[in-house]
Amino acid sequence: MFGSYDSDHVGSDDMEAILEFSRVQNRGEVGVAGPSKETAQPSYLRKHELSARLSALESEIQGVDEQVQKLKALRQSLLAEKQEVLRQTQAISHAQPATTAAINGKGKAKTSGTIDYAMEFDWAPQLKGTMKKVFGISSFRLCQQGGCNANMDGRDVVCVMPTGGGKSLTYQLPALLTPGCTLVISPLISLITDQILHLREAGVEAAMLTGGTSKALANEIQQRLTAMASARGGGQQGDIKLCYVTPEKIAKSKGFMSLLRKLVEGGKLARIVIDEAHCVSQLGHDFRPDYKKLSALRQFFPHVPILALSATCPPRVLQDILKILHMKPVVDGKAAPREGTVYFSAPLYRKNLHYSVVPKPSSAKEVVSAMSQYILQNHEHDSGIVYCLTKKDAETVATSLQDVSNGRIRTGVYHADVADGQKEGLHRQWRDGSIQVVCATIAFGLGIDKGNVRFVLHHTMSKSLDGYYQESGRAGRDGQDADCLLYYRPQDATRQSSITCTDTDGTAKLHDMLRFAQDMQECRKILFAKYFSASSDLSMTSWTTEESSAMDKCGHCDNCTRAPETIEHKDVTIEAWQILKILEAVDAQGGRQTIAGLSDLARGLGGGSFEASGKRKKSKEKVQLDYDAVAGGKVGLSKDDIETLTVQLLVSRYLGEAFSSTAYTVNVYVIPGELALRLTRLTRAEVVHGNGPRIHCSFKRQTRKGKASAAGAGTKRKTAARDGGDGGDVSVATVAGSSRPRKRLSLHDPVHPESEEEEDRHVPGLAKKKKRLHAEAGKEDEEDEDFTNAIRMVNEAEPSDAESDVEDGGWEYSLRPSKVDKQPYIDSGVISLSSDSD
Repeated sequence: MFGSYDSDHVGSDDMEAILEFSRVQNRGEVGVAGPSKETAQPSYLRKHELSARLSALESEIQGVDEQVQKLKALRQSLLAEKQEVLRQTQAISHAQPATTAAINGKGKAKTSGTIDYAMEFDWAPQLKGTMKKVFGISSFRLCQQGGCNANMDGRDVVCVMPTGGGKSLTYQLPALLTPGCTLVISPLISLITDQILHLREAGVEAAMLTGGTSKALANEIQQRLTAMASARGGGQQGDIKLCYVTPEKIAKSKGFMSLLRKLVEGGKLARIVIDEAHCVSQLGHDFRPDYKKLSALRQFFPHVPILALSATCPPRVLQDILKILHMKPVVDGKAAPREGTVYFSAPLYRKNLHYSVVPKPSSAKEVVSAMSQYILQNHEHDSGIVYCLTKKDAETVATSLQDVSNGRIRTGVYHADVADGQKEGLHRQWRDGSIQVVCATIAFGLGIDKGNVRFVLHHTMSKSLDGYYQESGRAGRDGQDADCLLYYRPQDATRQSSITCTDTDGTAKLHDMLRFAQDMQECRKILFAKYFSASSDLSMTSWTTEESSAMDKCGHCDNCTRAPETIEHKDVTIEAWQILKILEAVDAQGGRQTIAGLSDLARGLGGGSFEASGKRKKSKEKVQLDYDAVAGGKVGLSKDDIETLTVQLLVSRYLGEAFSSTAYTVNVYVIPGELALRLTRLTRAEVVHGNGPRIHCSFKRQTRKGKASAAGAGTKRKTAARDGGDGGDVSVATVAGSSRPRKRLSLHDPVHPESEEEEDRHVPGLAKKKKRLHAEAGKEDEEDEDFTNAIRMVNEAEPSDAESDVEDGGWEYSLRPSKVDKQPYIDSGVISLSSDSD
């Protein structure tokens, strides 16, 4: 057929045969399905098959259309049934309260179609009976009753109550009366563990699913929840009534979300509770990214009611919460229409908490001694919390408290690195009294449900006033008196600054905390009210109670009960001008000073010299300060007073902060601030004659014969000041919490020169000792501050001082584990700021 192929030439007559041959060959090689010559189907049979298939498809489509019509009819029927159920639900949900409007005077709310959830409803007997039987509570507090009623009514709710106000009851109590499981989302393992222990002790079926839950236990809990979802009818014996999870479980576990869907389909997910809801918002002080992902809950489960709880929720944060969680605008819980998120709030002021800021001793040993003495004198058998800045601090303070008290104070440690099993054990021991005091970082606390915490001590101040309010609020949840003590010294500002300098608004928040700690006049309640009103747009009415308004003094904090003679209010404009001029001179020479270094330099320690940048890049050179030419002389205040004034200038913007980061530390230096020029542009004579702004500051003046008065600050012990200890040249005083007297020496007192003469008359022989005391002033001042050398990171000749420095870890925050030896670590990359001559 193809002829000879000896030539490349192909004739046109052969082309069709060649193409057909290629098609056949190609089908065989690549395995393309198709009829061969032997199996080719006739076209009439192929046409018949296609016709039959078309008929079958038309028949199937007709059947589907018929089913669609039936489903549409079914849908209409279900919609009608749904409307009827909704009508009946609304009729039940918005039933009249148990008492008539005429009796209790709520007629206006009733006739206007709104509901006062603070009233009693027909479920009140079951609610109160269960509350008494299970939780041992006889009556509601604050807005608990309204919150419980709105939850029982199936409404979306936002409840803002102060720390310790009893927010957990607003969902735990309804959970016991409502069929199904209540899902509770909490931010911390410690919070969840505490709640679970509390509920199990009360006989409530509660479970937790967290990263620390064992695989076997997690499987068991999920099987129980699955069984609940598939069961029909009401609740069964042994059903899990409350299931606690972290927000990460919702954000990252698809399997758990699938389980929640089954519960919803089975009608067994009663409500979703989001505790510490301010964590949802980036505007809140404890924002958690995984909290923001909780927005999916309303999208997946639109008909499950949501309860959002918080202790501090300013208007902007509240709007953020509503937006993220897809909740409707809030309505008043005492006049709530049928649509909207029911809102409850309670006054933030808790009159049973007694706040005090007490002087913090300079050495680590003395701080622990002060705390030990305070606890043994005021709360020997009471439960309490000591908050520490770092994990190492928590461990050291716990061990030291137990040692110093000879085992009379039983302590435990809680921080992020403690294993989950140990944390749960600690909770049990703390609740049953085996452990008296928990020394912890801020990882311990949110929602801790232990009512009889009689004291909360802060070893170091919090990084914000928001945090301090929350942490101190863990005391006195049972409504009984409790003490909240903050141990403070100005150098704490340096340590906290090194940590918060990279936080959003960290420096501003820390300065607000410092203002609170430095204030020795205004009532602590009013300070809180003003702060939250300014920083969070919270109305001042949030601090108003039935007994008093927001601006009424509490009458029981340290500032309200302080003896007038224990505090001195001074015009320190000259001293402020001197400090700023000295720092200006240091800055001009390329030098840098910490708060402690500036205090030493201002008083002339170390011969009045400081280190500045040399001509070569990395060299340093000593620069002698001419006090008379620069500042008209040395600053005539004590070390403590200069540091107090320095912090006052810092928060008033006359001073600023500069940060220097090394491989291990963040060093904090003070520099002239934006308002410094208001004073430094003036001469000393102009300042003396009253030109420019005036700077006032308050200083504590301890009495000579006080008996650990600072340590006993609080409601149970108030030591009366004696003999008008006015801060003269020499006074004998007790360190906070210590019975060991210490000398306090001031070389000069230009503002009150008469104090020396007055003191001379009261202290026989003092005048003859003046010269000797002045000569020893430098040495005495150096001993008065153990941490100064630690900050400047120089070797200390005295072993006892070096030991104290190592124990305290210095006032620089270090990411490097501290070395327990006699020599401080010297980093060549850190500029030495020693003002000592050696």
